[in-house]
Amino acid sequence: MKRPSGNLWIDTFFARKSTDRVPDQDLRGKTVVFTGGTDGLGRIALERLASMGADIVLVARTSKKSALVHTEIKLKGYAGEVSTVACDLSSLDSVRQAASAILERCGNIDLLINCAGANLAERMLSPEGYELNFVVNYLSPMLLTELLLERVKSTPEARIINVTSGTQQYGHVDLNDLHREQKWSTFASYAQAKLCMIMHAGDVAERLQGSDVTINCLNPGYIKSNIGRHLKGAERMFNVFFGGLAAPSWVGGERIVAAALGEEYRGVSGKFIYEDTLMAPNPETQDTGKVIRLLSQSFEMAGLSRPTA
Repeated sequence: MKRPSGNLWIDTFFARKSTDRVPDQDLRGKTVVFTGGTDGLGRIALERLASMGADIVLVARTSKKSALVHTEIKLKGYAGEVSTVACDLSSLDSVRQAASAILERCGNIDLLINCAGANLAERMLSPEGYELNFVVNYLSPMLLTELLLERVKSTPEARIINVTSGTQQYGHVDLNDLHREQKWSTFASYAQAKLCMIMHAGDVAERLQGSDVTINCLNPGYIKSNIGRHLKGAERMFNVFFGGLAAPSWVGGERIVAAALGEEYRGVSGKFIYEDTLMAPNPETQDTGKVIRLLSQSFEMAGLSRPTA
């Protein structure tokens, strides 16, 4: 069987528990903006980048966790600096404040890694009144990307990496009910958000054409993480019973680093990386009309003007 197969369930039950480690590179003088780097595979990827000398800007909601990461990495004596920016991805206003702080602090952004996510077990709303899985897993990283995009574009050979999910394969974007007021489930809302993330990345890739800056989406695979900590009922039982099949966190961390630094992805943009293989995402990403309508609604919700080019 070709691995990865591209089938969510096959790759869940037969998760690959190894990956090629990315050779160390000299990242001194490079700036990495990283969400979701306080634990799990994001924490592993962040430390690998720090160990190569990159200056890390950790965007995190919990000050206690981010302070611990800062302390642990500083004690290891890496060449780069680690700083933190407070941000609660459940609030678009918090994202705007974080983006402003990042722009004030960072003259260049060589890597923007949108790794933070959540998988909520019940339907909740953001302060703006939007469904929370949609906000945390799509609308907030989309807003952060847009607010930082000009700074990223001004940095030679910069890369944007969106950490998505294999669930996008079964996702469906309901343009008439993006916030799932009519029919909500953990899986459907999460998969839709991750699918929207890929659609937005494709649009950004088109706008980046002619530059050496790229954006790609990564499904790191079935990896041990705490993203399912809020699950309940059957979904929680699935997580408990089949969690032992998942690949260790370091595998997912290395796949993030590979997407961020791998030579094979130089000049590659607007693609979906399935573990370590380029694959076609959900066919809805190719529905131009649907993508345009989604982005129109997304920019309006985020309080942004839709770019014309």
